[in-house]
Amino acid sequence: MHINDYYNNNFENHVGSPQCSKCPPCSDCPLCYPCQKCCPTVAVGTTLTGAPGTNARVTNSGTPCKAVLNFEIPRGSTGATGATGAAGSNGSTGPTGPTGATGAAGSNGATGPTGPTGTTGPTGPTGATGAAGSNGSTGPTGPTGATGAAGSNGSTGPTGPTGATGTAGNNGATGPTGPTGATGAAGNNGATGPTGPTGATGSNGATGPTGPTGATGTAGNNGATGPTGPTGATGAAGNNGATGPTGPTGATGAAGNNGATGPTGPTGATGATGSNGATGPTGATGAAGSNGATGPTGSTGATGAAGSNGSTGPTGSTGATGAAGSNGATGPTGATGATGATGPTGATGAAPEDVFASFATFALQFINATQIQMGTSTADPSGQIVLTDLTRIALAPGYYLISYHVSSILATPGYMQITPSYNGSSHIEYGIYFRTGTNYSSAYGSNSIIIEVLQETFFTLTFNSNVPNSEGTATIAIVKLNRDASGANAVSALI
Repeated sequence: MHINDYYNNNFENHVGSPQCSKCPPCSDCPLCYPCQKCCPTVAVGTTLTGAPGTNARVTNSGTPCKAVLNFEIPRGSTGATGATGAAGSNGSTGPTGPTGATGAAGSNGATGPTGPTGTTGPTGPTGATGAAGSNGSTGPTGPTGATGAAGSNGSTGPTGPTGATGTAGNNGATGPTGPTGATGAAGNNGATGPTGPTGATGSNGATGPTGPTGATGTAGNNGATGPTGPTGATGAAGNNGATGPTGPTGATGAAGNNGATGPTGPTGATGATGSNGATGPTGATGAAGSNGATGPTGSTGATGAAGSNGSTGPTGSTGATGAAGSNGATGPTGATGATGATGPTGATGAAPEDVFASFATFALQFINATQIQMGTSTADPSGQIVLTDLTRIALAPGYYLISYHVSSILATPGYMQITPSYNGSSHIEYGIYFRTGTNYSSAYGSNSIIIEVLQETFFTLTFNSNVPNSEGTATIAIVKLNRDASGANAVSALI
């Protein structure tokens, strides 16, 4: 409810009422309330955000003549997205909303270059050597690797000293006669020299090569085998012949089975950890990864306090006169005329009977935003205070003292708001508000008011709560007041 609406509903309609003329300006006069002349101030108290789906409510924590209004506005559910309006001018930046849930991690950016290696920390002490494990069985010999390329010749070392002359070896076997070279061209005959003296007879020349073997003759018949002769004594072992050239490598044999694994030797004691080397400089930052998916929208912040009313726009042109409406309800009684001269005192009449009634309900489950049902406890035989249905009490014109009490057990922490209505509007300023903090706690409250009824009206109590309830109880006692000529109120016994 806007504060101006509250002011208009409770004060503006009563300006000029006859009872207000008797109040001194700006006093706390309960008999004149509501009256603009007596109650010129309305202040705003606190503003709270209620749960979604609950009714808005306004409570008065001040006095009837110095009202302090506290507002509770329920958080609305998210409506459908409206059409995009024209962009307005930028407003001032609002407070930051709650942070949304973290979105999915974006893909990794490219790895930045490795930073330089830090200096090596000192080597920790060597752990004790574990016991040697037993040797495994020897695996098969692998194939001979390819011969590596010949290394470059080293530099020639210095010539060693000449060794002593060895003994002359035996003459080697005569080599084969080399082929006869081609006969050279005959040279010119030289001049015949003088005959020299006869030389001494030389030694025999070397034996010439053996002539070629003659062709093999036809094999003769085998002779009879003679008896085996006795085995001769074993001759002395001859000198080892020169090592022959290495034969080609044979084909690789099939791989033998792996030998059984030897038992693992005990682990040596762990050496002390060396101190950490100095941290190297941080490498360049890699390229930023792509943005992760947007996280879900955070919850809507609390509704801000209602802004002040904008200035009144210019008055539009007068519309065409509409058809005559039906007659409105009869307006309030006009101001009382000047008091005439006092007539003679008449005979004392009988005292009027008191007019009163009471109503109650018990052990009900009240329904949110619904008028409370009740039954008649004490009926009014005059018909001025009558329960016309389960929720409405009809009141004839006059002044009434109304007292009511409401209680209920709230299943979970929440609130209970009771709002009376009469004279065609609700009056939250005379209501009850109670908040609980634990499960299955009682919420209760009572109030007493004096109201003026100018024409017949209905009095009701409306229940509001944001949590389930049980064991609802309500009582209402209503007394019609007799006002004498001096303006004082005579209140009958309250039932």
